[in-house]
Amino acid sequence: MRPLQTGKLISGCMLFQDTMVAGTARRLCLRPQIFKELSPSSISKNVTAKTIVLSPAMSHYFQARRGPFTPEEKQGKHMMMASTHWKIERIIAVSMLGIMPASIYFQGPFWDFMIASTVMLHGYWGVNGVLTDYLEKFIPFIHWFWYALAMAGIAGLLNFNYNDVGVTKAISLVWKL
Repeated sequence: MRPLQTGKLISGCMLFQDTMVAGTARRLCLRPQIFKELSPSSISKNVTAKTIVLSPAMSHYFQARRGPFTPEEKQGKHMMMASTHWKIERIIAVSMLGIMPASIYFQGPFWDFMIASTVMLHGYWGVNGVLTDYLEKFIPFIHWFWYALAMAGIAGLLNFNYNDVGVTKAISLVWKL
């Protein structure tokens, strides 16, 4: 693709400008029509653009806030600081490297619980981070569905551990096939 001007590229049907108007409104330029034929002469022609300026409230809604954040803002509604939460996530992820082989070698209820809890915590925190980063602003109640699904998942794994052969024995049985 050829740049129209410095810093502006044709991308699909849109031209995005990285300029801000009075620090609040972002401009979005739309091409009125797609090129009818893709020849070098038609690509090099000037493209007329229609400018849409978002309202300050709408621009603020889509604008990401940059730091510095206060410790209270980093902490959020839960009790742990973000850095402490991240450290615990990393400890769980690294400990899974030892827990998984150990649970296969030392099969039993303790290792069934360890593998079920670490896998569920690791998966819960990973998906929760994705939901928080990308969907929470547009679908605020999405976390309630994720909480219910995570609770059903851990309840199912614990039920499987207590009332059936357990996670580690089930993995061994699948490998024997």
